[in-house]
Amino acid sequence: MEPAEGDEMSDERGGETLPERVEPDEARELVAGGRVRVVDVRSADDFAAERISGSVHAEPDEVSDGVGEDRAGRDAVLVVCADGERSAEIAEALRADGADASSIEGGFSAWADAGNPTAPGRDDEYDGPAVTVPGAVASESSGDEEGGEGEDEER
Repeated sequence: MEPAEGDEMSDERGGETLPERVEPDEARELVAGGRVRVVDVRSADDFAAERISGSVHAEPDEVSDGVGEDRAGRDAVLVVCADGERSAEIAEALRADGADASSIEGGFSAWADAGNPTAPGRDDEYDGPAVTVPGAVASESSGDEEGGEGEDEER
């Protein structure tokens, strides 16, 4: 795996800072290894629809407020936006303030296009086996049960 053009780094990260930008496959390794805190500066709606698992949302002008505070033991910040441009500018400003910050080359679009995992949005339907939780009660009728067509009956 090679760093983005003009950036230098070794395969061993012992104490080294991140390059200005990382390719999506390297970003995935950083995220999976817990080496970076991911800060997503896309719109709140885009973040809610789909995001990098474990990322946090921040308004672009508020990112520097949280960096340096409660870093949760992570050495670096990976900033992500839709196309990689805004996040590169934010990461540059963070580096100027002394933070170890990088951005994903191509942004969230490149991350997703590379087939990297994303956390589903809150409105995505779950498509998998039924999950039952003891004591839980369904909040809505699916309409597929016998007598379930039309309106719900009063209970």
